[in-house]
Amino acid sequence: MKLPFIREQSKFIRNCVFVVAFAILFAALVFRFETVWNFIGRLFSLASPFFVGFAIAFLLGPIQRKIEVVFRKTLFRGARRPKLMHGISALLSIGLLLLLVLVFLRIIVPQLVVSIRSIVEYITGFLHENSGRLNEILLKYDFLSFNGDELVVAWDNIVSSQINNITLLLNNLVLISRTIVNFLYELLVGIITAFYILMDKDNLAAQIKKIGYSLISRENNERLIYWTRRANRIFAGFISGKIMDSIIIGVICYFGMLIFRMEYPLLISSVIAVTNIIPFFGPFIGWVPCVLILLIVNPISALWFTVFILVLQQLDGNVIGPFILGDSVGVSALSIMIAIVIGSGLFGFVGMIVSVPMYALIYAFARTVIHARLKRRGLPVATEDYVNAPECLKTEDSSNE
Repeated sequence: MKLPFIREQSKFIRNCVFVVAFAILFAALVFRFETVWNFIGRLFSLASPFFVGFAIAFLLGPIQRKIEVVFRKTLFRGARRPKLMHGISALLSIGLLLLLVLVFLRIIVPQLVVSIRSIVEYITGFLHENSGRLNEILLKYDFLSFNGDELVVAWDNIVSSQINNITLLLNNLVLISRTIVNFLYELLVGIITAFYILMDKDNLAAQIKKIGYSLISRENNERLIYWTRRANRIFAGFISGKIMDSIIIGVICYFGMLIFRMEYPLLISSVIAVTNIIPFFGPFIGWVPCVLILLIVNPISALWFTVFILVLQQLDGNVIGPFILGDSVGVSALSIMIAIVIGSGLFGFVGMIVSVPMYALIYAFARTVIHARLKRRGLPVATEDYVNAPECLKTEDSSNE
C-alpha cells in the first residue's frame, strides 16, 4: 500500500536536488569561471567532429528521404527491412556528397587556381611597369621621406630582415599542417558519424522520445516533440533552400558574365555563390572583392558588373528566393538584419547563417504564446487590429455581436 505523502515527498526532494545543483554550478561559474570556461571549450573541441557529423547528416537527410521513397517503390516494396534500407540510402547519400566534392575539386578548383594566378601575374606586371610612377606618388604625398638609391637599399633591408624570421615561417608551416590534419580528421570522423546517424535515425529518435517521456509529463513532452519537428522544418527548409538559391545565383552570374564578356567569370561567380548563402549582407560582402578584382583588370567591367549584380539581387530577392524558400523564415528584413549582426558577433560565419532560422524559431514560439494569451483574454490576434489601439480595439466577443 502506497502512502499518500510519498509523491509530494519525492517532488520536494527532486526540487531540493535541483536547487543544490544550480547553486553549485553558479558558485563554480563565479569563483572558477576561467577553469569552467576552459573545460567547456575543451569539451566542445573534443566534440567538434561529432558536430560536423550531425551537420552532414542534417544536410543529407532530405536526400536520404527521397532515396528511400524510391526504394519503397522498387527494391524494398512490401519488405520490412528498414535498417538495411536506411544503411543503403545513407551510403548513397554520402557517396553523392563525396562525388559532388570530387567534381568540384576536379573541375572548378583548377580553373579557380588559374584565375587567381592570372590575377597575381597581372598585379605583379602592373607594379613592375609602373614602379617609377608609384614611387613618385609615394614621395609626393610624403609616404616616403627618401628617394633614389636609398629607397632600393631600404627595400633590401626589409628583405634581409625577413630572412631572419625563418623560424617564424617554419612555425607557421607546422601550424598550417596541423590545421589541415585536424580538418581531415574531423571530416573523416564526421562522415562516419553522419553514416551511423542516418542509418539508425529511427532508433535514435525513439530513444530520445523514451527518455523525454520518462523525465517530463506527457503533455510537455509532446509539446517538445512538436517544437523540435517545427525547428527541423524551419532549419532544413532555410538552409537547404538557401544553398539551392545560392547555386542558382552562381550559375546565372557565371553565364551572365560569359554573355557580357567579363573577366574571371568562374572565380567571381564562385565568390558570389558562396557569399549569397549569408542572408541580407551576403550580396554586399561578395560584391566588394569581385569589384576590386575587376577594377584592377578593367574598370568598365567593374561598372557593368555592379549594374548586373544589382539586377541579379533584385531577381533573387523578389522571384528566386521567395519561390525556393517560401515561408520557411517568415520574419521581417529588420529582424533578419539584427539577428545576423548578433549571430556574427557571437559565432562568426556560422552564426550569420544559423541566426536567421534560430530567430525564426524563437519568433514562431513567441507568436504562438502571445496568440494563446490574447485568445484567453478575448482579444484579436491579427496585427492590423492594433494599428489604432486602444481607441479602435475590439474584443472578439464584441465583434461577434
